[in-house]
Amino acid sequence: MDPLKKAIGPELFAAFAESDAEPGQFLANIADALPDELFLFDKDRRLIFANAAAQRNFELRGVRLGESLDRLRGALRIFDPVTQTLMAPELLPVSRALRGETVDRAECQIRPTRHGATFWVECSAQPIRGNGGGEVRGAVLVIRDITDRKKHDLAIEAADQLRDFIYQGNMAGIIHTTVDGRILDCNDAMVRMLGYSSRDELKSVRAPQLYFDPRERESLLRLLSEPRRLNEFELCLRARDGSRRWVISNIRQLDPEPGRVGGSLVCVVTDITERKLWEETLRQSEQRFATFMRHLPGIAFVKDLNGKYVYYNESSWALFRKRPEDIVGKTDEELWPPEDAALYRKNDQEVVESGRPVEVTESVTHEDGKHAWLIGKFPIIEDGKVALIGGIGIDITERQTLQEQLTQGRKMEALGRLAGGVAHDFNNLLTVISGYGQLALEANGNAPPARLATYIQEILTSAQRASGLTGQLLAFSRRQIVQPRVLDLRDLLRNMERLLPRMIGEHVDLTMKCGDEPCLIRADAHQIEQVVMNLAINARDAMPLGGTLDIDCRVLAEPIEGPGLEPLSVVVEVADNGIGMDEAVKAQMFEPFFTSKDKGKGTGLGLSTVYGIVSQAGGKIEVESRPGEGTRFRIYFPPAAGKVEETAPPTLDKAPVGLETVLLVEDEDSVRTLAETILLRLGYRVLVAESGEKALEIWEARAGRIDILLTDVIMPRLGGSDLAHKLRASNPKLKVLFMSGYTDDMIASHGVLAGETQLIQKPFTAEALGRKLRSVLDART
Repeated sequence: MDPLKKAIGPELFAAFAESDAEPGQFLANIADALPDELFLFDKDRRLIFANAAAQRNFELRGVRLGESLDRLRGALRIFDPVTQTLMAPELLPVSRALRGETVDRAECQIRPTRHGATFWVECSAQPIRGNGGGEVRGAVLVIRDITDRKKHDLAIEAADQLRDFIYQGNMAGIIHTTVDGRILDCNDAMVRMLGYSSRDELKSVRAPQLYFDPRERESLLRLLSEPRRLNEFELCLRARDGSRRWVISNIRQLDPEPGRVGGSLVCVVTDITERKLWEETLRQSEQRFATFMRHLPGIAFVKDLNGKYVYYNESSWALFRKRPEDIVGKTDEELWPPEDAALYRKNDQEVVESGRPVEVTESVTHEDGKHAWLIGKFPIIEDGKVALIGGIGIDITERQTLQEQLTQGRKMEALGRLAGGVAHDFNNLLTVISGYGQLALEANGNAPPARLATYIQEILTSAQRASGLTGQLLAFSRRQIVQPRVLDLRDLLRNMERLLPRMIGEHVDLTMKCGDEPCLIRADAHQIEQVVMNLAINARDAMPLGGTLDIDCRVLAEPIEGPGLEPLSVVVEVADNGIGMDEAVKAQMFEPFFTSKDKGKGTGLGLSTVYGIVSQAGGKIEVESRPGEGTRFRIYFPPAAGKVEETAPPTLDKAPVGLETVLLVEDEDSVRTLAETILLRLGYRVLVAESGEKALEIWEARAGRIDILLTDVIMPRLGGSDLAHKLRASNPKLKVLFMSGYTDDMIASHGVLAGETQLIQKPFTAEALGRKLRSVLDART
C-alpha cells in the first residue's frame, strides 16, 4: 500500500485523489495526527501541503509551503547514503514519484543549508493520479526520521571496525587462551611472530607448548591468581622452528562466562628478540671495549665541557700512579701542575670552539720528570652541539728525542749543502765584483768614461744578482715582504717572454701560449716571476744539449677542488723535453737544499722556493716526469675577482732632494757612511750616531729639532724600535724610517712591522732610499 493510503486509509485517499480542490480540513486533521512527516506536491513540483510534524521540523530548516522543489533543494542538501555525494535532482524520491514511480523506504542524509545538524531519514513516495489512474497530478512524500537508529548502527559498525583494527591491524601479537591451555583465538601478528602458517595451525597447538620452558606458564598462572593482571612481563616463547622468541607482554585474566568455570587469559605480546640479542651483543662489545682500553698502550679519556673527567682508562695507574677513580670527577687543575693544567684546558677550548679534532703535544708530569705526549682531542657531538671532549694519547718522549737527534743531523747536512751552494754562487758574484772593481780603480783617469761606466755597471749587476740570491733565501723561508695584488698571468708571462731567452740561452727553443680568457690571480708579481724563472732555469739545466721549453697559461673549464684549498681554475704549465727525473729525485725535489746537480753547482733552493711561493698564494703543484721523457710542472691558482691592479711604473728621474734634518743611526760603519753620503748628496742635514745611546745624546743636544729618524732595527743594547719609542715620547709627531736586512719575523720580534711602520729593506740604492725618505717626510701624520 502506498504511503498516503497507509496513513489515512483507502477511502479518504480515494476521495482526495478524485477531488480537484485543495485538501480539506478533514484530511489535514488526519494528516496532522500522523507521527511521520507528510508532504504533498502538485504536478508543477510545488509543495502544497505539509502535515504538522513536517511543518514543525522543516520550518526550522527554511521549508515553506508553495515553494518549488528546486527552492526546497536550495534549503536542504540531500546526500546519497552510499556514495556520500549530493543526489541529482532527477534521483530524488519526489522527482521519481512525479515521473510515476513508486519509491519505498529509501534512505537519505539531509543537511540544512542555513543551520541545523545533519539527520537521516527514510523516504517513501507515491504518484497521485487523476480519475481513471491516468495522468500524474502530484505526489505524496512520507519521511520518517531514523537519525537515532542510524547513529546507533554506525556506532556499532565503528566499534566493530575498531575492534578488528586493534585485533588484526595491531603490530603486537594478541592471543586468547583458556586457563586449561586451549587457544581460543589469535591475530595474524601472533601467527607471524611464532612462525606458523595460519591462525588455525596456531590454534591447534596447546598453550603450554608455546613456552620455551612450560614451567614458566605455571609460574605465570600463580602470579595472576591475586592481581589478575600483569604488565610488561617478560617471557621466552618457542617458535614453530624451535627457536627462542623473547617477548614482553601485558596479560589479563577474564572471568568465565555464566555456567562455565576457569576463565581465560588475554595476552598482548611484543617481540623483543632483536633487542635481547642487541643487548647481549652490546654486553659483549662493552666487555671487549673494556679489555681493549685496559691493554691500550696509552691513555684514553672523556671530559665534560667544564673540564671534569667522566672517563679515564686503566693505563693511568701504570703511567701516573693514579687510578681511574682518582681521576674521574676531577678537573685538570685538581690533578696536574697549574702550568700544565692551563695548557690542557686551552687545547680543550680549541676543540669546543672549532668543533674539529686537534692533535697537540702536551707535557705531562711523570714520577721521573716531564714526558712529551702526543694527544689527539676530538669533539663528541650530541644534538648538533659539542657535548663532551674525547682524547687519546701516547708517550712520544723517546721518539721525540730520536727525532730531535735525526733532525739535528739533517740540519747539519742541509747547512753543509746550503753552505756549498751559496758559497759557490757568492764566490762567482764576488769574483765579478772584485774583478771589475779592480779594473775600475786602475782605469780611473786613464780609461774612457764609457769603459769605466761598463765596469761599474757590471759591479751593480752582480750586486743585484746577490740581492736576488738573498731574496731567494727569504722566499724559501717565507719571510719576504709580500705585496699581493690582482694580476693577469698572461701579461706577466708576455713581459717575461723577452727576458727568458737571454736567461735560458739560444740552445733552448722557447714557446709561450696564453689563452684569450683573462687568467686573474691574487699574488705578488715578483714572486710569480721568480717561480717562472726558477722553473725555466731548471728546465735549461735539464737540457744541456738543447731542447724545447713550453710555457702555457689558461683557465680550466672545471675548477679543481681539494681539502683545505679554494677551487683552483687558473693553471700555468712549464714543460721541457730534458733528461727528466726518477722517483727518488721527485720524492725530494721540493725539500730545501736538495739538488740533483753536481756538488757546488746549486743551492737547492729553486724548487723549494717555488713550492713556498705557490703555497703562500693558495695554490698547488703537480709534477709529471720520467727519465729521458722530460718534465712537466702544472701550477694551479685560485681565481681572483675584480680587475687587474696596476702598479706604478718605475721612474727614471733622480731621487728627490730635501732640506730637513735627519738623525741617522746605524751600527755598521760601511752602511752608515754610505747612507750619510747619499743623504748629503740629496741636500739633507745629517746627524750621525753609531748606536742608540749616542742618538739619545744627539737628540738631547738638539732639543728635539730633528725632522726624521732613520735607524737600523737591530742594534746592540738599544734597538731601533725602543729608540723610536723614546724619541716619540717627547715628540709624538717625529717621522721614523727603519732599515733592516733581516727577515720579517726577526724584525717583528723587535717591535717593528706593526701598524703604519715604514721600512726599507737592505740592500737599497741611493734612489730607493731618497724616494722612501721623501715619501715618509711628505706623508700626513
